[in-house]
Order: sequence, then C-alpha cells, then structure tokens
Amino acid sequence: MLKVKRSVIEEIKKQAEAGYPYEICGFLLGEVDYRNNVRTAVEAFQVENQNKERANDRFEIDPKDYLKVEKYADEKGLVITGIYHTHPDHPDRPSQTDLRFAQPDMSYIIMSVKNGKAENWRSWELKGDRFAQEDVEFI
Repeated sequence: MLKVKRSVIEEIKKQAEAGYPYEICGFLLGEVDYRNNVRTAVEAFQVENQNKERANDRFEIDPKDYLKVEKYADEKGLVITGIYHTHPDHPDRPSQTDLRFAQPDMSYIIMSVKNGKAENWRSWELKGDRFAQEDVEFI
C-alpha cells in the first residue's frame, strides 16, 4: 500500500505537464513500514531523464542521481519509497521495460499525460515477477 500526500501528486502532475511530450521521472521520499508493506510518500524529487534517444517512451535514471537523492533523503530523515514517471499519450500501466528494471519493496507511480495534460495515475508494486496495482490512501 502507498500512503501519499496530495501535494506530492500535484507536484508530479506539474512536472508531467511541463515535461510533455517526454517522460519525466523522479523519486518518492518518505518512510517504509516493511512489516505491513506500507510505503508513505511525503515528497517528490525529480531527476533528469537520461534517455535522450527515446525520451518520449523511455526513462533512465543516472546512478549518480540515485546517490544524490539517497543522500538528500538521509539528511532529511527519509528514505526512497518509490519511483515515479510519466507515460506521454499512453495508459498509466507498466510496460515490459518498467517491469525489467523494477525492484521489490518500492511503489511505482505512473502518470498518463494526454496532449500535455496529466490525466490518470496509478501506483504499482512488484509482486514476484509482475506488477500489481497497489492501494493508495491520501494523507
């Protein structure tokens, strides 16, 4: 389950619309309750999409950005709880590429952006070798 502040979703929407027609990406920061499989996201931290050749349908995160965000989160007493990205003019469901790079114990918000306007979004979690839509609760 993902618990998320409304302001986090609003921030991702702004980033998504500003980045259209390309995929934008970033990290969800907050807390993780591993015992109950609950991730809480209180902040969105955008990073640059490193995939320049296929930015309209792929994203890639530089390992240096991951380390930078991890350090930032640690300084604020937070952890990385997930990753978000957009699907310009495509549905808010994971692709095979998303699945290939997914890690357990993380939430994956995918936001669909149609004609420059953020529309739908869902959060996903890895269950075995596939994604499952996860419950979301606003905090």
